[in-house]
Amino acid sequence: MDPEATLERFALIADISLAEAEKWRSLCEEACSEIESHLKESVDIVADYRRLTTAAASLAFYRYVLYINASGNTESFTAGELRIKTDVDSTIKLAYAVWLDAKHAISDLLEDSDFMFKIIV
Repeated sequence: MDPEATLERFALIADISLAEAEKWRSLCEEACSEIESHLKESVDIVADYRRLTTAAASLAFYRYVLYINASGNTESFTAGELRIKTDVDSTIKLAYAVWLDAKHAISDLLEDSDFMFKIIV
């Protein structure tokens, strides 16, 4: 997988500049590595380049949102009588939905590790 392309897609999803995204490069590289570690052996990374890049960028975006909101503080902006306040929970849920959508798009390429079968004694 291409960490540079993942970084570019991450910047697009996060709506930040490439310069701002640069400090999150390691997050994108880790997302690429994680996606690669769950791929089926038969996957052609070149043929599925776009879907894999989008999935890695989406995973990086989800983690980015978690990290920037880790303090639990909500951001707000006040100008005169106008006050804008972001809801951290909604932001995290939206980022998670972005990741799940991208993960679903590559589900045919991934080893099935989400399913567990147990015997109840």
